[in-house]
Amino acid sequence: MQKIDFHFNVSDRLRYACLVARTVLRRGLTLALWSSDERRLRDLDALLWRFNDLAFLPHVYSSSPLAGETPILISTDLSTLNGDVLLLLDDHLPPTWQTDFARFNRIIDVVSTNPQELALSRDRYRAYRAAGVELAAYDRRQ
Repeated sequence: MQKIDFHFNVSDRLRYACLVARTVLRRGLTLALWSSDERRLRDLDALLWRFNDLAFLPHVYSSSPLAGETPILISTDLSTLNGDVLLLLDDHLPPTWQTDFARFNRIIDVVSTNPQELALSRDRYRAYRAAGVELAAYDRRQ
């Protein structure tokens, strides 16, 4: 399995997701954004529209008829997502994570400074390590 990058000490997960989306688009890549939390994804969808007045971050839900021609896909159903980069915005791993993650070239797991999120991220880190995944950690403290 490919490497998973942990970006931790992120002050605002959704704003950080927008920054990653902008970077991924500038590199000509596609991005999948996943969380099992529908409300979190609705908030992200709204933020992607207003994130930057001078930059458009084209995105749709993976169930949209435009999904095949849009570089950023959003979904609570990981099995419907594809792309070059997968950005994880969830506190837990889905049961089929190993199979689902294999479809992506790069995976970024985003962890905020929230103590509960930090504790849950350690569980994910241990699960990745137990599965033999190469891990890298990046402190994004600002």
